[in-house]
Parts: sequence; structure tokens; C-alpha cells
Amino acid sequence: MPRPLQLNQTAPFAVKDGAQRIGERLTLARKRRRLTLRELASKAGISYDTARAVEAGNLQTGLGAYLAMLWAMGLESEIQAFADPERDEEGKQLEITRLPQRVRHRKENLDGEF
Repeated sequence: MPRPLQLNQTAPFAVKDGAQRIGERLTLARKRRRLTLRELASKAGISYDTARAVEAGNLQTGLGAYLAMLWAMGLESEIQAFADPERDEEGKQLEITRLPQRVRHRKENLDGEF
């Protein structure tokens, strides 16, 4: 059986840095709410160790833990903004270049057979 990928060691710098920044932002949000890490973990329904890993930006931590912490602090709007297709400028440009130049109407099948 192959060993699992050690993402913390092999992830690109931008991924590691992004996870660390998210963790720092969650820490700041928690402190602004005057919550201890244990209180937030309990409210989010995750373990203390998992919450600590989230705040550390550990890439082995599941996305659900990050989302639970956002929810527990009333930051649901941040969950909705995550990977929002309306904010994906590159994806929208690619979509536009792939749109057909014209669209033909299909002929209706008038023989009554389906």
C-alpha cells in the first residue's frame, strides 16, 4: 500500500502560505470575539487539536474544520465567497472564448414518435 502524500512537505509555497494566512486570520477573528481556542473548538464541533491545527495552517487538516470554525464565528458569508464562480475572472474569460459563434435552432420532430 503506498504511503499517503505528505502535503505539508510537497505543497507549493503559495499553498502553504495561503493556509498559514487563513489560520492567522481565523486566530485574529477568534481573538476579536474574545473566544479561547477550546471555546471555539467546542462551538464548531471539532477537537481542540484540530482547531489548533487549523490556526497553524496545517494542510493535513480537513476543509470541514476550517468551514466549521468560520460558521462558529458567524462568518458564513466567507464560506459562500469561497471559490465563487463570479469572482473567477480567468475562468470567465476561458468560457467566453469557448462559446459558439452562433447557435442553430434544432428542427422539431413532427412525426409524433418519441
